Amino acid sequence: MLFGMTPAKQGAYRFRKESIAEMRQTLGLSQSAMAAMLDLPKNTVSRWERGETTPDAESLAAVYSLGMERGVTPNFFVHIKQKAADQEAALVYWDMQTLVPASVAAVDNLDRAIKAAVKQRAPQAARRLFKAFSRTAHSTMTDRMEELGWRVWEDDVDWTQDIRHHVLSDAGHNPERSVVFLITMDSDYVELVGQLRSEKARVHLFALPSAPPELIAAVGRRRWIELA
Repeated sequence: MLFGMTPAKQGAYRFRKESIAEMRQTLGLSQSAMAAMLDLPKNTVSRWERGETTPDAESLAAVYSLGMERGVTPNFFVHIKQKAADQEAALVYWDMQTLVPASVAAVDNLDRAIKAAVKQRAPQAARRLFKAFSRTAHSTMTDRMEELGWRVWEDDVDWTQDIRHHVLSDAGHNPERSVVFLITMDSDYVELVGQLRSEKARVHLFALPSAPPELIAAVGRRRWIELA
C-alpha cells in the first residue's frame, strides 16, 4: 500500500476532486499533458476535476506515483460523516466482447436504459462506477461511451480475467454494500457471480434472452434485466 494514498483512519472518506487540479497545477501540467503521462484518455483528467467521475484504485496509484516522483504529496481524501445507507456502491461492468451495440445510436439507447435500471435497482448508491471492456474494432462506439461517462479499456485481448479482477477489487472493500451489474452473454462469469453472492454482494445481469441459461440462473431471474 502506498503511504499517504489511502486514508489512515477508519471511517467514511470522500475523494477530493480538488486534489487532482492542485497537484497538476503545482507540477505545471495541462489536463491533456497529465492524461498523456498517465496513459489515459485525454478527457479523463478533466472529468475528474469536474467531479463527473472518480479515479479507480489503479489510476489513483498512478497519480500518486507521478506526484511523489516530483516531490508533491497529494492529499486525496477528506473525512466525512455518512450514514451507512449512503455508502452503497453500484458497480457496472460491460463485456463488449460478447454484447456489442449495433451503432453509436444504439450506444445512447443502451446507456440510457442501463443507467435507468441501475438507478432503480440501487437507489441508495452514493457512488456509481461504469466500466467497459472493448476491442479496437469498436473504437467509434467506445469514444461515445467515454463521452457518456464510461471508463473504457480497449484492446484485442480476452478481457474475461481482467473483468473478474476489476469486479473483485472494486467490490472487495465492502461486498455487502456493493450492487454489481454485469453486462455480458458469457457463461464464464457463473463462478464469479457465485463468489460475489457468497460474500453477500447483490448481483444483477443485463443480457439478451438468448443468454446461456446457467448465467441467468446464477443471478436468478428476478435479477436478470432483459435487453431488447
